[in-house]
Amino acid sequence: MGVFFALVRKQLGETRWPLVVLAASLFAMSWLTVFVTCRMERRFKKETDVAAVMRNRAFLRGMGGGSMDYSSGSIELAFWNHPFLIIAIVIWPIGRASAAIAGEIERGTIDLVLSRPISRTTYLGSQIAVMLIGLLILALALVAGNLASTIYNPVEKPPGAFQLIDPLANLIALCLCCYGFTVFVSAIDIVRWRANLFGAFVTLASYVIHVVANIPSLENVKFLDHFSIFKAYDPVGAFAEGGPKLAFNVEILLAIAAVGIVASFVAFRYRDVPSNS
Repeated sequence: MGVFFALVRKQLGETRWPLVVLAASLFAMSWLTVFVTCRMERRFKKETDVAAVMRNRAFLRGMGGGSMDYSSGSIELAFWNHPFLIIAIVIWPIGRASAAIAGEIERGTIDLVLSRPISRTTYLGSQIAVMLIGLLILALALVAGNLASTIYNPVEKPPGAFQLIDPLANLIALCLCCYGFTVFVSAIDIVRWRANLFGAFVTLASYVIHVVANIPSLENVKFLDHFSIFKAYDPVGAFAEGGPKLAFNVEILLAIAAVGIVASFVAFRYRDVPSNS
């Protein structure tokens, strides 16, 4: 276990600054969601144009999905579907996955690490642990930004920290899913950019498919949503409803993550590692 924790400390030290930047970015984005919610609630109270109110509500329903009930928490969490926030958080699991094996091979350092009494299982396990620690820090930054912003931007019914647990579980499961299919490519490749490209492409394509499949005027392509991981990502539904639907969505995402991670352990165990000598 001493070797495992030494590897974790080493990798955390190497990635501390990217992690700090991402955490600060997510804190700011979470702050912004509360600020925008506060402004929108004030506009709803003062707006006398019914058509304008309906347009704003249609926008929120499009962002939040069918579970949108226009409460403060639902409006805030609707912006967790915004591509900027999603990109900011999935950078971490995709980046860590591509660096786990292919990145170290590309740097020429993995053979030096494995030449010591360190098993491949321990090495890859430490990489996963670092990703999970970082993901927890990013999730806490989201919650901290939300709670801190509520102090300065009063909304009607601000969600508490415990009410954000279900949406966070859904978001973390999505990140783990992205990690799962990216780390498998990293385990079978020798350069980091291909694993990065694959993870980014699958995530972006899945998001685009989900958006297109949910455009009301394109009912004939709605079946495409079954091929998107974002069908199982519904932070507003997790907040407003929770229960069996949330559990099913999290299970689907974690199942994909588990398949990818297990496959990466198997592939890494039996593959040849190029020597840097």
